[in-house]
Amino acid sequence: MDNSGSLTGHILAQGWTDTPTARSSTAKVLIVLVASLGLLVAIGVLVVLLAGDAMDGLVGGLLNS
Repeated sequence: MDNSGSLTGHILAQGWTDTPTARSSTAKVLIVLVASLGLLVAIGVLVVLLAGDAMDGLVGGLLNS
């Protein structure tokens, strides 16, 4: 057995396999992404509505003077 003295050589000499760890299912990831997208859209709509009301109040006050 060749021992180069490096940390990488020591780790590789352990004989661990390169099998990937168990990952969550695609359905769970898809549900989280859809929920995140829905939340972002809801926040965006809320911001647009609030900004529209603020601009209407500002411009309406100037035009009605």
